[in-house]
Amino acid sequence: MEHTPGTPKGLMAAVIGMGLLIVVGTVALVGVIIHRMGSHTPPSVAAIAALAVPLQNAAAPPVLPAGTRLISMARVQDGLMALHIADNGQDRVLLWQVGTDHLLPGVEGAVHPAGAAP
Repeated sequence: MEHTPGTPKGLMAAVIGMGLLIVVGTVALVGVIIHRMGSHTPPSVAAIAALAVPLQNAAAPPVLPAGTRLISMARVQDGLMALHIADNGQDRVLLWQVGTDHLLPGVEGAVHPAGAAP
């Protein structure tokens, strides 16, 4: 009588055990997701009102020369902002000292023809 090789019982038990762990893990993950979705409460009115409090020490924006248009702003360092402005078709960069509210001369750019994008 020949003995045909079969699957060892230990290997079969390990495969069944891992399959059960996958099923249990998937069910647990779906349960956690459903629980978190169902337990979400909207923020209270007091929390929304707390976010809308204006800044007490916010600096007022600088007064730009007449005929200029502010294109962008960038922080250079603490208390110093670079302002990219367009003045009659000419690009300029001004430095704004936020603490003292002074505008310092910056870099002059190229002149763009009328109607051309900078």
